[in-house]
Amino acid sequence: MRNLIVFLLLAIILFSCDGGKRKHAKDSFIIHGKISNADQKKIILQKLTYQEIISVDSSILNKEGDFMFTVKPQEKEIYLLRKDANHYISIIAEKGEEILFETDYESFEKTYTLKGSPESKLLLELNNHLQPNLRKLDSIGKIWKSSINNANRVAVKKNIDSCYIQILADQRAFQLNFIIKNSSSLAALIALYQPLNREPVIYEEKDFAVFEKVSTNLMKALPNNSHAINFAKRIKQRKMLELEKKLTEKETNPNKH
Repeated sequence: MRNLIVFLLLAIILFSCDGGKRKHAKDSFIIHGKISNADQKKIILQKLTYQEIISVDSSILNKEGDFMFTVKPQEKEIYLLRKDANHYISIIAEKGEEILFETDYESFEKTYTLKGSPESKLLLELNNHLQPNLRKLDSIGKIWKSSINNANRVAVKKNIDSCYIQILADQRAFQLNFIIKNSSSLAALIALYQPLNREPVIYEEKDFAVFEKVSTNLMKALPNNSHAINFAKRIKQRKMLELEKKLTEKETNPNKH
């Protein structure tokens, strides 16, 4: 009888815990994992809205580097897992996801792994192409600095400029392909504005057709999402400005075709 009571109590506890997890998973997402070499270091989870960045939670890491954030998102949202002002990782999360994340504190965004979130894995794919190109830029930058007393510095600069153009072209081709392939994902929004060492890769004026494609497909896929709605407004405003510009030019130069 005593064994039966113990069994029933355990069953009730396990059922309650499991039921709590299922309920929790429906209105929240969890991001947890390990950041090595980060004893007593702080990480911050922030939400990126169309107007601002909002701090959501933070954690002081223990010796093992374990952490966990539980968030109740209003919709599919963009988050930043940040170690400082210059180093962060972008994440796209929604209700019900359990995101497992690992990295090293020193290399942070350069070497992280992630699973449990399909759109965050798209951002990992984007990052995995960006990082090697950033390393290449760093290398040619060091070559340029070391050539300060080189008699052939003009030739060195010519080679460096050629390498830079190739790296930029490679990054641009990848990002354009990524955006077109994932144009109904919030990951495409991030790819549109992702720079290469602070240099824009995709240009709103030059690549406006790509921006329009993303806006159209995002509104079809996420018609009630604030990121999609605000981006659509931006594209509409841009089109109106272009139309006004053309009308003004036509009035100023009526014979211009």
